[in-house]
Amino acid sequence: MKEDQCSKEEEVADEEDTAGQKDTEDDVDKKEDEIEKKEKRKIGCNNEEVLAVLAHELGHWKLSHNLKNLVIGQVMRYVL
Repeated sequence: MKEDQCSKEEEVADEEDTAGQKDTEDDVDKKEDEIEKKEKRKIGCNNEEVLAVLAHELGHWKLSHNLKNLVIGQVMRYVL
């Protein structure tokens, strides 16, 4: 319990230290740039990753894994 209280007190002290300082124009510009970078962050896979996954999945079709799994599933269903 004491550790939690200490960490809260430290956070409050840090906030009080920064509260008295005014942001300069450079600081504001840097914060805006960081926000823009976060917004522009690319989500998803690049083309090479998509191609690798697609090739992997097509390999399953080429090796007839779907048919093999269907047959194995039916046999297991019959056995059990």
